[in-house]
Amino acid sequence: MCHKPKLELMPMETSPAQPLRRPSLICYIFLVILTLIFMAAVGFLITWLETKPKKLRYTVENASVQNFNLTNDNHMSATFQFTIQSHNPNHRISVYYSSVEIFVKFKDQTLAFDTVEPFHQPRMNVKQIDETLIAENVAVSKSNGKDLRSQNSLGKIEFEVFVKARVRFKVGIWKSSHRTAKIKCSHVTVSLSESNKSQNSSCDADI
Repeated sequence: MCHKPKLELMPMETSPAQPLRRPSLICYIFLVILTLIFMAAVGFLITWLETKPKKLRYTVENASVQNFNLTNDNHMSATFQFTIQSHNPNHRISVYYSSVEIFVKFKDQTLAFDTVEPFHQPRMNVKQIDETLIAENVAVSKSNGKDLRSQNSLGKIEFEVFVKARVRFKVGIWKSSHRTAKIKCSHVTVSLSESNKSQNSSCDADI
């Protein structure tokens, strides 16, 4: 009988076990930083949602124009008086106004300009800013001069109050970075009669 040759299995060579690599210190630091950023973002979001911020509101009231004069060569003089009311309806947010610039404009042209001292507006507060801006012998364009004469003949004048301010918001101990607020109060219409009656004008605020 033929015997089948026995096959001998040779043991396979195995490479030595590689030691498990431990995360480096840099990975731990990176994870810690990510965790802190996530916790801060969640905390800020919760605080912001709890405060339920409301938009600031601005109006122009008690406007009047006195000593209005427009020469034949389109040089205008006038005294503009009005009150800007700033409404902060928020229960937990106060506002810091670092700088405030106020302009009286007719269409695209500045007629008078003034600045206001920095101030802080508390929560749930209405701040009144009483202003008197004087335009003295200001040269206006030919088209604006024509429109001013037309309005003057009707016994009224319509102008725009524009406010540019640098503001910061405060919630608790946290303060935001500075933002530029642009507040446009269009269609401020004033009677040029002795009564100098005017209607309150609401403003559009971009903060």
